[in-house]
Amino acid sequence: MTKLFIPYLMGTKDFIENVKLLDKHGADIIEIGVPFSDPVADGPAIMKAGNKAIEEGVTIDYIFDELEKHKDEIKNKYVLMTYYNIILSYGDEAFFQRCQNVNVYGVIIPDLPFELTEQLKAKVSKFSVKIISLIAMTASPDRIKTIAKSAEGFVYTVTMNATTGENGTFHPELKEKLHKIKEYTSIPVVAGFGIRTPEHVRSIATVADGIVIRSEIVRRIDKGNKIEFETYLNEIRHTLDLYK
Repeated sequence: MTKLFIPYLMGTKDFIENVKLLDKHGADIIEIGVPFSDPVADGPAIMKAGNKAIEEGVTIDYIFDELEKHKDEIKNKYVLMTYYNIILSYGDEAFFQRCQNVNVYGVIIPDLPFELTEQLKAKVSKFSVKIISLIAMTASPDRIKTIAKSAEGFVYTVTMNATTGENGTFHPELKEKLHKIKEYTSIPVVAGFGIRTPEHVRSIATVADGIVIRSEIVRRIDKGNKIEFETYLNEIRHTLDLYK
């Protein structure tokens, strides 16, 4: 199975052009961040991008409208990462209806606990949009089993005990826990948070079904060197392809 490359970008005013760029350079699923005023799971680079998007006047409706206009130009899947308050303000069913209309594959809600996520799944089950589960390395074995067995789309494992992009180290039991999660589910199990380099990818791709790169992608988009960015994306794709 091809290892999944899941890059993240913030939904800034010009995000759709970068979605197309990621789509062209090896992304399998593109994670689009919805700007929020209190992003508790995000490191400095993503917070900076989110603040910029808010200053630009980007809203969830702007993101939906852009995806609606360009959905036929994007060949791979895309998911939204949003805090639950945005969904709540929009209305659960209205939000997922709009997601379905613009071909959103799934939604990641980092601040919604598992039990409430399950309630939300039941409420919006008529829509085709997946609600992606996160599993922290600090989760107990029973918790891991419960979350993995009910997961849909893919399982997103948090590889270190810090906000994304911070200079931490991967959890010492990461590979063991990835193996354990894969015992309970047949869907892809991907690793994210803190992955930046091909070396990081090599250390995780032997076990995980894919990787999520967040802050490093955001930093490179902010830097604005398109050729350097494309080279980096191609290098990550090539590294993942060594582990089919």
